[in-house]
Amino acid sequence: MRFEPYGPFDLPRSEGDVDRSRKRSFWKTIDESYPLSRAVGCYIFAIRAGKGFTPWYVGKTERLSFGSETWQDSKLLIYGKVIRQYDRGKPVLFLLPKLTSRGKFAKPTKRKIGAIAALEEMLIGTCLQRNRELVNRKLTRFKAIHVPGYLNDQRGARTQEARDLALLLKT
Repeated sequence: MRFEPYGPFDLPRSEGDVDRSRKRSFWKTIDESYPLSRAVGCYIFAIRAGKGFTPWYVGKTERLSFGSETWQDSKLLIYGKVIRQYDRGKPVLFLLPKLTSRGKFAKPTKRKIGAIAALEEMLIGTCLQRNRELVNRKLTRFKAIHVPGYLNDQRGARTQEARDLALLLKT
């Protein structure tokens, strides 16, 4: 299974929210380069501030395309809540479409795609490492798992074993 990263794509902003009226132009601009609006896979909503990004929400889509899933009212409410915390940060989307064996973007399907669910779970775990306030409700139980040298390190010096594990896993 292969996924290819695209983005970040700046979300149009209006008064502390995503500008819903610009959905069509947002996707038209992206689709001129890549037909991503009709693809499926995983996505990350983040805020670009300074020289970096902070992930805030990880999602997946199998039955709906990116164009439909990422602009649902429930998702825009989540994005808006985060956007209002930042005066200067820019809201962005990273898209990770699943590729077919022929290298084309996978399309929506009624069946579940295990690779997409697995990638979403891994991305949530990784994004939790970067932002403990990730707003996902699903799969954030990882916050309670602590493995020194790997996951949710607590403050203080690592043991030699934890340092060795971090070296092994490059964390």
